[in-house]
Amino acid sequence: MSAVTHARIQAAVMAVAPAVLLATFLYHPHLEGRMPDPDVVTAAAEADPAHWGAVHLLTVWAFALLVLAFLALRARMRDAGENRWSAAAFPLVVLSGVLTGAVAALELAVSAAATAGLDVRALVEAVDPWFQSLLMSGSVAFLLGALAFAVGVARARLLGPAMTVLVVAALVVMALSRMVPVFSAFYVGSAAAVLVFWPVAAAALRRGGGTAAPRPRTAPDASGRPAGRRAAHVHR
Repeated sequence: MSAVTHARIQAAVMAVAPAVLLATFLYHPHLEGRMPDPDVVTAAAEADPAHWGAVHLLTVWAFALLVLAFLALRARMRDAGENRWSAAAFPLVVLSGVLTGAVAALELAVSAAATAGLDVRALVEAVDPWFQSLLMSGSVAFLLGALAFAVGVARARLLGPAMTVLVVAALVVMALSRMVPVFSAFYVGSAAAVLVFWPVAAAALRRGGGTAAPRPRTAPDASGRPAGRRAAHVHR
């Protein structure tokens, strides 16, 4: 596979994943109050079991795509020479994706119970300790991974100064949003994901298989040394 094709695939994943994530949470029924609230979850699942099941199946796919988007970002950073922070960050993002997928799987069970006419409230209360454990551990893993990615992006020089500040800030917002126990935080985190990945995807398309633009080198003088260095030596 050519470097240009590889870059286009990376850009496509980074463009699609945050859009799917944002669409998923816009499609998700809005949950009021502090999460997780068994009464609110039970009411939403019983109101439309098919919708509840479909949105959580979509959630599994959305977070799987998000992991792939971070994989593409990790590849861009590695190609730019940043292999310290991104190497530590990516396994944490993968772990977070697995744990969050397990949370969505529990909600699929709630949808099935509502469809079958079973006691949804009893099931929600029974799985609540598992739900909270998975949600919190996944959120902590994502917090650490996203913050490590933010440090790596700042060092990798994938983008210009202004875009780097934007992407780093959006990564921090994504990380912190996972620690806020209200549903609206998912809207904020998903919108921040767009600001993280779309600029990097656009840069990948512009540069093809390359990463950051190389620094201009000073032309050597007659002695073979860069003119700037000789000038500095003369003035010392």
